[in-house]
Amino acid sequence: MATMAAFATNGALPASLLARYAEVKEALGLSPALFGLLVVGIGLGGTLAVHLPGVISRRFGVAWSAGVGTAWVGGSLVVATSGVALASPWLVLLGLLLAGFGDAVVDVAQNSQGLRVQEAYGRSLLNSMHAGWSVGAALGGAVGTLAALLGVPILTHMALWAVVCAAAMAASARAFLPEPEPVLGTPQSTTRATGWATAKILIPLALVALAGISVEDVGNNWSAVLLSSERDMAAASAGIGLTVLLTAQFIGRLLGDRVIDRLGDRRALLLSLAAVVLGLLGAAWAPTVPLTLAGLALAGVGCAVTVPIAFARADAVPGLPPHSGVTWISWTMRTVTLSLSPAIGAMTQSASLPIALTVVTLIAVVALVLQLRPVAR
Repeated sequence: MATMAAFATNGALPASLLARYAEVKEALGLSPALFGLLVVGIGLGGTLAVHLPGVISRRFGVAWSAGVGTAWVGGSLVVATSGVALASPWLVLLGLLLAGFGDAVVDVAQNSQGLRVQEAYGRSLLNSMHAGWSVGAALGGAVGTLAALLGVPILTHMALWAVVCAAAMAASARAFLPEPEPVLGTPQSTTRATGWATAKILIPLALVALAGISVEDVGNNWSAVLLSSERDMAAASAGIGLTVLLTAQFIGRLLGDRVIDRLGDRRALLLSLAAVVLGLLGAAWAPTVPLTLAGLALAGVGCAVTVPIAFARADAVPGLPPHSGVTWISWTMRTVTLSLSPAIGAMTQSASLPIALTVVTLIAVVALVLQLRPVAR
């Protein structure tokens, strides 16, 4: 329960600011292009963290990293909203960059703890914890929307919400399971996990995670565009595509642990990747709105278990220092996500959105093919 609460807290904190991004854009007087460059700060900050989240978790432990990291994220978002109050885009960018760095630290710490709990229980649990993140994000978004409706200044809102979330994470971290010994790793574990042998394990796992995160990116940034531009749905109603995808993903996360326990993670992963491929292709080329929504739903269910399975397998790679596998997968997702949506936009402009989504589907296709090969194990 403590780990589930940690995941929910991590989702709730930044989502509360995201709900007020329209207000941020208006207050700073930015064009859509400049605003798009500004808000990429969180992702860029996480990418710049590189391997440090794993180092921090090994040095200080995951409980400390999650607790202090959440306070760091909260303080950074207060810096960002101070920039809104002062009409300073540069201060907002600084706050978002710092928040992204802290979020990368918390992400590795909470997933490492989730895997520790999962190991202790002897059954799959990490998917349910990611469902907890989704619930927290929805709660944070609702709090941000309510604060905006009530006219609460954005700086006041984020300062209070940061205190609430930091306190919740601190309370959760106190109940974390102790670190497995040795925390800092042995000389053998820190010197032997290099070279092509390790890369052959981690690269396919990174593609599995990217297959899942690409579905989220398509849903967040392109589902409404697809429905309005390709299916002639009214723009005001096109947001239903994202709602359908995220709802399906949430259901998939709730049921994912049972499926993995029943089928095993390999067969569950193969089914999930196949669902992502069929879902994205169906959404891209379906002739009607209902079939497009069905494709988005299938992709959403399929992507639900991909990232948790990639984290679990990467964490178990022999010879790596503790938390290094999780750190590498997390960093890869953050790095690729920075360029994924612009790449879809460029392909859409030069060809079409269905073709762009088809190209994105190749990530899941390659991940699926690699998982079918015995060497991927």
